[in-house]
Amino acid sequence: MSTPSDPTCLLCGERDTVPIADRDRDGRALRTVMCAGCGLVRVDPLPSAEAMRAFYHLDYRQQYKGAFEPKPKHCHRETLRAIERAGRFLAAVPTPMRTLDVGAGAGFFAYVLKRAGVVIDGIEPNASYAAFARERLGLDRVRTGFLEDLPAHGQYDRITLNHVLEHLRDPRAALRHLHALLAPGGELLLEVPDIEATYHAPGHLFHSGHLYWFNPVTIEALALECGFEPRDRQQIPPTCHITLRLVRREDALPPGRVAQRLEGNAARVLAARRRHTALRHFLGVAPYQRAARKIAQYAREQAAVRGSRRGRALCDALCDAWLARSTQAPSGHRAPTD
Repeated sequence: MSTPSDPTCLLCGERDTVPIADRDRDGRALRTVMCAGCGLVRVDPLPSAEAMRAFYHLDYRQQYKGAFEPKPKHCHRETLRAIERAGRFLAAVPTPMRTLDVGAGAGFFAYVLKRAGVVIDGIEPNASYAAFARERLGLDRVRTGFLEDLPAHGQYDRITLNHVLEHLRDPRAALRHLHALLAPGGELLLEVPDIEATYHAPGHLFHSGHLYWFNPVTIEALALECGFEPRDRQQIPPTCHITLRLVRREDALPPGRVAQRLEGNAARVLAARRRHTALRHFLGVAPYQRAARKIAQYAREQAAVRGSRRGRALCDALCDAWLARSTQAPSGHRAPTD
């Protein structure tokens, strides 16, 4: 065990940690530890809040995607992912709702929902990606900024947070702010990676952008502590990312009841990471199935972006095909799903 630079776990208050990794997926130094008390995994030390704001405002998308705005292949890929997300979103929306997408990126999810008739706001910290959403996709409701910049007045019925929470320096503060942004009975649709998943090779997992790693136990415990009732948890294949529908409660569970849910979870997480060895990973079929899917995906993307279609035209072609496959015409705020 070690003594971390940020000494107490935000979820359970424990000070002791277990080292998990000392390198990121590119071989650079990155210390990742697990809380010995509850199993929450985090980078140690955490970067400062000032460094985080500067990184996400200017550099993150360039480092992660290799470009200051989405390339045509990314437009194709992210629109398809947005359509899949939109299907899950629309299936659960009975009436028109005031909606916010936090970490809107270049706006593909907001654009797909707009095509389906949903009025949706978005906030994105990266200046160039937020500008792409506004200028290339015509999404004037996507603003440049950070979650904490939004005044918390209970103005939304539904908020989506897709692969954002793990990037935040203080996930607890973020969830509490999201709770305040939601109207009574509002819902937060959340997706995060699962530290127990075996989709990625053991040496190709950690990177500096992910400050926290959850499993189903820790993410639900944190949600309960912040005043949400977790419902409809799923783990989406093949990545096994965790999806949750979190319903805003008027009262948070007492800390003692949350702590009970965490008992034994550190041993569970540690056992899962130790089972997932490089030998076991590469002797299985999953890495080769993934490689085959990637090759097919790249081939489809190259075929789709060949010619003159770029940006919004690519998005529209995919949205047109999605809506044409629907069993009924979109009406009001929603479109039918595949």
